[in-house]
Amino acid sequence: MKKQIIALSVALIATVSSSFAQGYVSVSTVNNFVWDEFTTAGSGVKANTDVNYAIYWAPAATSDPLSAVGTQFPNGATQSVATNQVTSISGAGGLGNGSINTTMTGAGFTLALLNGGSTVVSGTTGAGGNIAMGQIQIAGMTGGTTYELVVVGWNATAGGASALTGGTYTAIGWSNPFNYTPGTASGDSSGLTALSTAGMVKFGVAPVAPVPEPGTMALAALGGASLLLFRRRK
Repeated sequence: MKKQIIALSVALIATVSSSFAQGYVSVSTVNNFVWDEFTTAGSGVKANTDVNYAIYWAPAATSDPLSAVGTQFPNGATQSVATNQVTSISGAGGLGNGSINTTMTGAGFTLALLNGGSTVVSGTTGAGGNIAMGQIQIAGMTGGTTYELVVVGWNATAGGASALTGGTYTAIGWSNPFNYTPGTASGDSSGLTALSTAGMVKFGVAPVAPVPEPGTMALAALGGASLLLFRRRK
């Protein structure tokens, strides 16, 4: 009987310790932080319940794999998708193939999950182009430790988190990488800090440019070779 009580006590302590170890994060922003650039390509308007979002996190100072991809965007955007004039996102870095999840996880980032399960921290933007999930505990994060976060958005019509991990979205966008220190408890002021206050900047969600089929690419190459041969004969 004593052994059972001791075992139960140890399990309870482990459960409580695990619960307190997970960091508290306020998954929220002020208005006008997520923009829709896919309804009318190249013309950004604030998202209106038409964008889903998720969070990737990594140890602070982890190299951002999306910075180089961002150089294709106008207005000098190099770390996040600009909020206007982005007509499409090309296949740079494999993103045209819908592999942003592979790109992020391959660079050491983790797709945020709710504490105690395998549910992805994901939601839909509000009518004001804002994120309003509120405070949650993210599995794997330790309160008081600083992490690097990137918020990713995609067209809500594609579906929930499975569209992100499966690459079935038709529009995608992401924020800059920014630091966040989760709270150690629900009342900890660090964990009550909104993402937009922590350093997240506004970002747009733009159409994914289609990737040419292998047959199309082969025909294009053949056409180019034919033109070159024709010019030489002339």
